[in-house]
Amino acid sequence: MPEHSPSAVTDESPQRLVSRAIDQSRRLAQAEVELAKEELRRDARQTLKAAVLLGSGALLVLGGTLSLAVSLGLLTSTRGPVLALGLGGAGAVLGWQGARRLPGQPWPTPVRNLRRDLDALRPSLS
Repeated sequence: MPEHSPSAVTDESPQRLVSRAIDQSRRLAQAEVELAKEELRRDARQTLKAAVLLGSGALLVLGGTLSLAVSLGLLTSTRGPVLALGLGGAGAVLGWQGARRLPGQPWPTPVRNLRRDLDALRPSLS
């Protein structure tokens, strides 16, 4: 009868196997949390950039509107409406770029991934 070499799994006690499984689950959960944090940081940076562009665009449009109102009120300069159109156009472009850069749904993806992983880990931990 040929001898079988014992596998690495059978050489370890059940307590050691459970301990290793729990340790691996803990490390997996920590890695998932770190990944979710990084995704949220990236989304926050992207949202901040978009908000800055939107705010800058709004301020330029406001400046253009005020310039137009003043120039029409004074009726003295032909440069006022040109300045107003320039500021308004630049503001519109910045606002459009900011709106394009806003993330669609920044929070659901990392939260959904964490829930899925935790649901997968629960049966092995109980």
